[in-house]
Amino acid sequence: MERSPLPDPPPPRAASIGLCAAWSRHAAELAVPVGASLERWAETPSAQSMVADGILVRILPGIFLPPDVLGTAVGRALALGCALGGGLQSHHVIAGPSAAWVVLGGVPPSPAELLSPAHRGDRAGVVLRHARLRPDEVETIGGAPVTVPVRTAVDLLRFSPMSVAGPALAALVLDGHAPAPQIRRHLQGLWRHPGAHAARGRLEEVLGALVDTA
Repeated sequence: MERSPLPDPPPPRAASIGLCAAWSRHAAELAVPVGASLERWAETPSAQSMVADGILVRILPGIFLPPDVLGTAVGRALALGCALGGGLQSHHVIAGPSAAWVVLGGVPPSPAELLSPAHRGDRAGVVLRHARLRPDEVETIGGAPVTVPVRTAVDLLRFSPMSVAGPALAALVLDGHAPAPQIRRHLQGLWRHPGAHAARGRLEEVLGALVDTA
């Protein structure tokens, strides 16, 4: 009796292997070319020179990528996930200055910032803050979780120094990613939270400067 040929084995699940797999299968698949471009260099004068010359971009201390990999929001989000490597957890959400960088581009912030409902972790070059996020405060970009621009703006105002928060917030507002009325409403709902009162004043300071320069 002739036997039917055995079927080919199924391909390995991308979500179970590879960089960014902790986030999603989609992120793992898209991260393959990003991960292949990762460069690990000691923080020597030569590495610093390549960053200064625009040959490499520092994502985390000692971890670099060529700038052409970072031309899209998807590339930037996955770059951070790839740089975290095995330290990436499914509950890590890109937030604060890092979320603004994913949307706007430019120079990656140092330190990078993540939010998590779990306890704080310890990783060089990363600030991991404890927070519980509502589903409407997170979007996925290339399979990577990122705070939506309004939540990003609020976190910038509450936790980042004004030298970081001001330019990023101005760009988010001017580019239409985070309308000022929505930021105000979000802050009003946080009136008992730490930093919310000061954040409202900082928001008006930034918005006033935008009017003055218009």
